[in-house]
Amino acid sequence: MMKPMFSNADIDRWFDIFEENAETAIFEKLREAGEYFVKMARESGSYQDQTGNLRSSIGYVIVKDGAVLISNFQQTANGTEGIATGKRIAATIASGVKGLVLIGVAGMDYAMHVEAKGFEVISSSGLQTEGWLRTSIQTIFKLAR
Repeated sequence: MMKPMFSNADIDRWFDIFEENAETAIFEKLREAGEYFVKMARESGSYQDQTGNLRSSIGYVIVKDGAVLISNFQQTANGTEGIATGKRIAATIASGVKGLVLIGVAGMDYAMHVEAKGFEVISSSGLQTEGWLRTSIQTIFKLAR
């Protein structure tokens, strides 16, 4: 008869460590994706931001079960209203979220009107970020096999 050199508690601890490490890796990928999103959106915005509010309202939050863990909103020019609006919109969306989620926003209510006129605000940045994140996750899964 073989006697195990570990207990059920040891197995539970191992699974807890594995889960924590996986969540840390996912969080880091989401953070990288958020930074990529913000960089692309701020650099590729093809509109004239007269007040600085629209670019300042662009940012991201990473949320776990409705609680914001990290955010990135940076004021440009005189965009104090934009940064506050972006954070408020992201927090509103975050409040209903379950799990670990990345939320990217352009918080000013006129952002969609600017895009409707043919200017880039965040749409292509969001699509590029989604593609980047999918590729990154697929690479991680391939390495884990």
